[in-house]
Amino acid sequence: MKPNYAASARFLRRRFVRHAWTTTQQKWTTSFVVVGLLVASAVMPTFGIAVFGTAFAGWWLAVSLLTVFFGLLGNRAGIGLEKAALQRKEAE
Repeated sequence: MKPNYAASARFLRRRFVRHAWTTTQQKWTTSFVVVGLLVASAVMPTFGIAVFGTAFAGWWLAVSLLTVFFGLLGNRAGIGLEKAALQRKEAE
């Protein structure tokens, strides 16, 4: 019996959309987490070697902190956009 990867992929995509891509706030938070992870992965290896002395000794911690920071920035941006949209609707 072969596993059905297409069905699993559809299931995971539906779950992702439901939990991480429904509201404006969730979209901004998720987008900034991905951007933060990419930026940290691109920038931190050289920074990690220079600061920590040994190859990638604290790299995982720096990447995690930067990803969380970008997620918080995205969350704040999403909240601001949702608030502005609610105020526009209220003003009409």
